[in-house]
Amino acid sequence: MNKDKKIDIAELVCNLTRYCNIKEEYFASLFNLSPTQVRVLKLFTHTNSYSIKELCSLLQLSNGRITQIITSLEKKNILYRKTDQKDKRNVIVLLKPKSKTYINNILKNYEGLHNILLSEVTEKETNKIIESLNILNNILERWIKEK
Repeated sequence: MNKDKKIDIAELVCNLTRYCNIKEEYFASLFNLSPTQVRVLKLFTHTNSYSIKELCSLLQLSNGRITQIITSLEKKNILYRKTDQKDKRNVIVLLKPKSKTYINNILKNYEGLHNILLSEVTEKETNKIIESLNILNNILERWIKEK
């Protein structure tokens, strides 16, 4: 690949990242949340609990930052913490029972936003986007594992 194409790809990735951040901020503001709070809550779509250590690893955030986020979501009455009974050093973060409905509402609105954003994309273009994003995700995942 020539140097110009590499530069083009790097610029496109930077622009995409910036646009996604703007979209995430807009979406999070609809629910009176921060983008990071939304990312945390989206993790709870398939499970009701995570350890602080797991959240740090999944989101690549420090223990202190995760603690701040969890504290803010506790104040919003969405999550709560409890000490792991098997290992008292670990803290488990759990969804409050009513929060599953709240998270499903967030996901439904998120899906609606993406439907609007992608409404003019053809099936063929959609497949190209998915294929390209999969390639990019795989490249970045390998890079992260190697560093």
